[in-house]
Amino acid sequence: MGDPLHTVRTPHFDAVFMLGGEDDAETVDNVDVLVTLRDGTRYSATFLTLEAIQRWMDSEPEEYERLQFQCPDLVITRHAGVPAMMRILEMAYAADDLRSLLVEVGPASSYDED
Repeated sequence: MGDPLHTVRTPHFDAVFMLGGEDDAETVDNVDVLVTLRDGTRYSATFLTLEAIQRWMDSEPEEYERLQFQCPDLVITRHAGVPAMMRILEMAYAADDLRSLLVEVGPASSYDED
């Protein structure tokens, strides 16, 4: 497909969706996102639909890992696709819930090339 880092900019934050090789931004149902607010604070989330969780759990039913599902920054969404996920992020920001919906991550690292 296209660029694996799909960036969406809003007046309040930037969201970088990390698409897999076969993912389409319009239909992706399992994707990680890094949200950076204008003040520089950064948050992460893993967006999954119920169907994506079910598909993952059904992939190898005999293994322990497939008997349970855990993801610390999980946001379950009814609809697939970056536009649906952006709607959730924008609504959470407007309701002042973005910081409680997502998991805060540390500041971006800077690497000096000395």
